[in-house]
Amino acid sequence: MDQPIKIAIDCRDLYLAKTGTKTYLNELLFCLKNNNSSNFNIIEIRPFFHISNSVSYYLKPLKHLQFLLWKQISLPLICLFKNADVLICTDYFLPLIKIKTKHIVVFHDAFFWEYPSHYNRLWLKLFHLFAIPPAKRADRILVPSFYVRKRLLYYLNHDISKITVVYEAPKSFPLEFESSKLDLDNTIPTPYILHVGTLSKHKNIPFLINAFKIATKDLLEKWHLILVGGPGNSINDDDALNVSQIIYSQSLQDHVHLVGHVNEKSLFRYYSGASGYIFPSYNEGFGLPILEAMKFKLPIAAANNTCLPEIAKNASIYFNPYDITDLVKSIRKIICKDHDVKETILNQEKVLSSYSWQKSTSEIISLCTEIVK
Repeated sequence: MDQPIKIAIDCRDLYLAKTGTKTYLNELLFCLKNNNSSNFNIIEIRPFFHISNSVSYYLKPLKHLQFLLWKQISLPLICLFKNADVLICTDYFLPLIKIKTKHIVVFHDAFFWEYPSHYNRLWLKLFHLFAIPPAKRADRILVPSFYVRKRLLYYLNHDISKITVVYEAPKSFPLEFESSKLDLDNTIPTPYILHVGTLSKHKNIPFLINAFKIATKDLLEKWHLILVGGPGNSINDDDALNVSQIIYSQSLQDHVHLVGHVNEKSLFRYYSGASGYIFPSYNEGFGLPILEAMKFKLPIAAANNTCLPEIAKNASIYFNPYDITDLVKSIRKIICKDHDVKETILNQEKVLSSYSWQKSTSEIISLCTEIVK
């Protein structure tokens, strides 16, 4: 093409998302804007009205209406006005109306199908009415792992050539964090095992807490479990109350710490000071924190299901996320710096080198070029 491709990005999630989906959008935008290629131009489509982060049950219908107006009216009109060649939405939802702009949508997982009870009934209905039809007509569906592609093929019964795997990569921390020695806050107890993620039901946090208590019961040194992340993304999926109740019922207030969402500097500190990382989810689409933990050379124990072995490969030990005895053994291996754990740490650099946002962005640019031609 003689003219640069105009790639429009729906940036609404920058104002709403707090976890991996926001990291995905932030990193994609950063790499696109810092790419020196003259073959494309970026159009950042940002909301021109206030977006509420309120979780009020009574405001849900209003938020859903606002979301539909944005996706179904604002986005297509802006793309038409800006003469965009490609629209990329990183949040499962594309506009139903496809005028002339090519459409790419990102599905991070298949949870809408796998755990319908975790979603508000209205939101689930909106997904089936307003996400699935345009996804089937999309020029490409991007997924973060072959595991998610397999699940989408099952649920969507879609053309495999239209579902493309583009791996994600760990979050980029500011260089000043790397160069300066950030000491742990005095309030952070050590030694500790770390988990980063929302307190959603699929994260399997109660299982982790129970296993942690058993694994550390007879140790002379007092160990801690730090849980970084806030409530689940919806009332139906939120396990925060259950997690809190387990901590108190097991009298673990002095050993299991809920620190909520934290800023980048605090997150860097938590990773830096950890003695190990546990990923007990019984389902993940990619699992960004597992790669972030590798950046800090942390010993990792991950569930042996869904995408996690695909992503972590031989840089983690694995356990059955439904077998508490198996997780207890893995926690003890990390605490005791078992030989198997040391071997996995040696493999982390090679595994980590296969993931980068620059590589992922280049693959997305190539896809945009391919579908526009």
